[in-house]
Amino acid sequence: MRTALAIAVLAASAVCFTAGAQGPRVYRYEFQLDPGGKKHDRVIHGTAQVSGTRARIDTDEDKPEDERGYFLVTDGGRTVTVVHPGRKTYETHDADEFAHIVGTAMRAAGPVLKVTVRDARLDTARLGAGERIAGHPTQRVQLRQRWTTSMRVLGFVKEDMGGSSVAEYWADPSMPLMRNPLLDIVSTSLLALASSDNDFIEHSDAARAALFRGSPLRADVRMTTTGSDGDDITRLRYEVTSITLGGVNEADLEIPKGFKRSAEKTIKL
Repeated sequence: MRTALAIAVLAASAVCFTAGAQGPRVYRYEFQLDPGGKKHDRVIHGTAQVSGTRARIDTDEDKPEDERGYFLVTDGGRTVTVVHPGRKTYETHDADEFAHIVGTAMRAAGPVLKVTVRDARLDTARLGAGERIAGHPTQRVQLRQRWTTSMRVLGFVKEDMGGSSVAEYWADPSMPLMRNPLLDIVSTSLLALASSDNDFIEHSDAARAALFRGSPLRADVRMTTTGSDGDDITRLRYEVTSITLGGVNEADLEIPKGFKRSAEKTIKL
């Protein structure tokens, strides 16, 4: 089962923008992202410039100058480069690994933090035609997950923490948008402890890839964690607000001259 799901993910990635070649190759889209959670109290607005297999994503996130940056996406969505103008540096990641960087960091905590995920269940549904978004017809799909986690931190053990997620996506099958690394990493980190489990993430990726191609026009993800203190609910909302053909500066899609590659492999959320 695990091998079959991995093949499904690779196949979906390979055909994503080949199949999308029927649509425009050069376009811009504006988006807004409400990450939810206690650390985020504002909606993030951004712009994606896309030209063929390359893209650049800028946001209006309020960060110190040396922490500000933007994303470059290349190889049809397979590679993500994070560019930091204030430091004149950049780092390059495999796009799928970047999307799962929070779970990777948790696994790297090793003996200090140990998370076990069990009783994971996953269901999908195709809900038919959705409303028009940014002027495009959509198909609405749903991904539902449940799981139980146990956590051990330096001898402290917390058992039987229930978790569930209901994610709904709206996408235009005739125009799969270039992937958005910001949406990828925020939506994966929303799953918190469960994202540290390889099998859980692999099954989630495969199910999502089977439901739609590229990046969605809208995403609504509601995650619930159940503990001794009751339910903790987090909601992520993402939407493309406009799509415009053309208007892309090809030079913006290149790493600026003189910038140095960094070995850094983390990003602050």
